[in-house]
Amino acid sequence: MSRVLLYAHDPGGALMLAAAAGAAMSRGHQLAFRAAGPSVSLWRNAGFDVIDDEIASAPEFHGIDVVVTGTGFSDREQDMWVRARAVGLPSLAVVDAWTSLARRFEAEDGHVQPDAVGVLDHELADVLDGMAWWRGKTYVVGQPHLQSQTAELVCARAARTMDRRMIVFFSEPIREDYGDTRGFDQFEVFEGLMVEYDQAAHSEIVVKPHPREDAAAWEHVVQGRAQLSSASAADLLTACDGVIGMTTMVLIEAHLLGLPVLSLQPGRTGNANPLVEDATSPVLAWSAFPDAWQAYYKSLGIEQTVSTRFNGLLRDADQRLVDAVEATVENNERELKC
Repeated sequence: MSRVLLYAHDPGGALMLAAAAGAAMSRGHQLAFRAAGPSVSLWRNAGFDVIDDEIASAPEFHGIDVVVTGTGFSDREQDMWVRARAVGLPSLAVVDAWTSLARRFEAEDGHVQPDAVGVLDHELADVLDGMAWWRGKTYVVGQPHLQSQTAELVCARAARTMDRRMIVFFSEPIREDYGDTRGFDQFEVFEGLMVEYDQAAHSEIVVKPHPREDAAAWEHVVQGRAQLSSASAADLLTACDGVIGMTTMVLIEAHLLGLPVLSLQPGRTGNANPLVEDATSPVLAWSAFPDAWQAYYKSLGIEQTVSTRFNGLLRDADQRLVDAVEATVENNERELKC
């Protein structure tokens, strides 16, 4: 039995760790939660007792055996790996998506890395292991959040009743994070979507901003042409008939439910999330959008076939993540004995 400190800033990592909490506790591990940014409220809303890293004193790690974190684009998780190493504790970081893998470990003077990383599948493990700077252990753990969410949403969707088709556009902070380097941003994509949507006014378009986006900015952009929603992604996936996005992982979540998905990446400069192409064929130019939209709209209400790429993604993911935690502790104990 180990005492595990769970830490996250970005929501993706927080969701992934929370989904494995039950499996960890069932195997006798004790959990402590510490978070920053949006993960504080996310974990508190889930019922966990959370220390807010931004207002609490620095952690002293009394009685902790291992630090397990998410990964994201802030430096919060990286700081926690450094703190853990300074007091001789091992750290494991989990990667919740296929996008921007190297960026999660980049720093001004190179890379900051934990002792071990848990990734989603063997393809991503090969990418990480092929990076010259990586020196830690790599574990394939799947995606516990998708495992639990998919099971729950399948049941919830079976009970839903809808009188009007609803399509959700899940936004991402592309302009804020990447400027114009992606070749498109969320607002340009929304405007292009509205051109074709005018021809299908008997459906409802709902815009779901990313948690890191400014909802006020979206209110200015939407201007009554679509409905802006603050509902959770899970609630929207339960209610909707289809999902539209760019490179967001929610496209994969929707695909796992058998929902029609449409990825709009006009003029893209690089394939930021190759996994999207296992779920749909992205629209890479606006000239191709009218035909893609018509095909997509006709598919609403028809259950889609899920890609075989995802067969191992959900299976026992929560248990596999706990396996990686235990292995990280055991590896550290062996090294201390040497």
